[in-house]
Parts: sequence; C-alpha cells; structure tokens
Amino acid sequence: KRGGETIQLGPTEFRLLKHFLEHPGWVFSRERLLDAVWGHDSDIEARTVDVHIRRLRKAINVGEKPDIIRTVRSAGYALDSGV
Repeated sequence: KRGGETIQLGPTEFRLLKHFLEHPGWVFSRERLLDAVWGHDSDIEARTVDVHIRRLRKAINVGEKPDIIRTVRSAGYALDSGV
C-alpha cells in the first residue's frame, strides 16, 4: 500500500520494490539489480531493468504522489531514503 491505496504489482516489480525497501537510499547499478532480482545466472539484458523500473514507477506513483525511485545518472537507481 501507498498512502492507504493498494498497489498491484507483478512478481518482478514486487521483487524490485522489496530489494529497494531493504536498502533505502542505496544506489544500485542495473547489473547489481539484475543479480539481486533476477539471479546471478540470468542472461537478461541490463536494459530490461529500465522496463521494470518504469512499470514499478507507474504502479507506485499513481495520482499526485512524488516519484520515490530516483535515477542516479551514470550510476543506477535508488529508493529515496525518506520513504
């Protein structure tokens, strides 16, 4: 839930959000997210992370809620630690 509203997530977006919530404020590269969410042996393209980040943002930033997933240029993604 966010702001009292239930959020519907797919399994990959759920694992991404769980990983971010376990490490608020930490910046993760695409490769580190691939290892953490998809597993070390995955043959998935690094840019796939961008697609799932976009889906996660769409699900959790409904309405006028601020975007809590921060893109860190040339580094990766982070969950704002004030969440």
